[in-house]
Amino acid sequence: MFFTLKKEKLTAWYKNYTLKDWRFWYKTLFVVLMTFIVLFSYIQLFVNMSSVVKQINDLNLSSDIASDKLKEVLDNLNLSKSIQERLIFYKTSDGLLHAGYQPFEQFIQMSSFFTLISNLLILIWMYVALFKPLNEGKKGILNKRTSIIFAAYITVTFLLYNLILRITVSEIANNFMSHFVNEMFHTVAPIFFIGYVLFGVKWEKGTAFNFKELSTTWVFGILGLCSYGAYAIIRGLLKVAGGTPGSSQQAFPYPFLQVTELNVKMGAIELPGIVLFLIFMIVIASICIGFTSLYNFIIIKNANKGAKKGVNNEK
Repeated sequence: MFFTLKKEKLTAWYKNYTLKDWRFWYKTLFVVLMTFIVLFSYIQLFVNMSSVVKQINDLNLSSDIASDKLKEVLDNLNLSKSIQERLIFYKTSDGLLHAGYQPFEQFIQMSSFFTLISNLLILIWMYVALFKPLNEGKKGILNKRTSIIFAAYITVTFLLYNLILRITVSEIANNFMSHFVNEMFHTVAPIFFIGYVLFGVKWEKGTAFNFKELSTTWVFGILGLCSYGAYAIIRGLLKVAGGTPGSSQQAFPYPFLQVTELNVKMGAIELPGIVLFLIFMIVIASICIGFTSLYNFIIIKNANKGAKKGVNNEK
């Protein structure tokens, strides 16, 4: 367990902070806000799908309705392509077409996005850091290697979305909360987490990596990315084998994972799916290696600066 609610433990935890400690408020705000964002995202999905299903079933559609006519009905309800892909239909005993969806499958599908996974990782890191601040940069999930890898992963999310995927995303609901959640996941949370890891953690001199340790960190970071890629591809192939179109987000979370497609279009780019996948794997691995090295360099500078400041204070 991350934190045991015993009196002596609770007292010791509070002794690690003061009300003037900006790190406590920073982490508390991050944890509270991002917990709300994550929960809201899941709840919003299920509420929206339940509402859509009710809208369709209230129309009492005949089970004999043609597929093109059904598509027209769904379009008239202003349902996005992604929502339509989540729907399942079956005939009832009284001759009606009944709409439904699979909540567990939608939970798994939403949890398959690297955006959500990387945000959950940094949220867990912040939770642990909030309750065990003395472990920051030293022990457990807060150790230097995991901290830098998580910072590199959320950097991948930030860069890929804002430099490449943002222009291809067109199905974000046009309301404040949808845009707010989207920006929190892709822009605000990444910046705040990276900023804290680099400048908030009290890095001590000698805690940064030498080249051998840095190389090992690259390997661990890339293995984590490969594990995600393998999971996403295998899940997508199983979905395609079950009849889900390879171009559907229900099969592959991102266009560059659509390895079964002959042509995948991302903005002005149009390439065979497998080629696009290989290109993006090289790009993502390069981002991971490059920013892991950059963050290590910044941590070294901050640690040395902190050590020098401590020596001057002693004098």
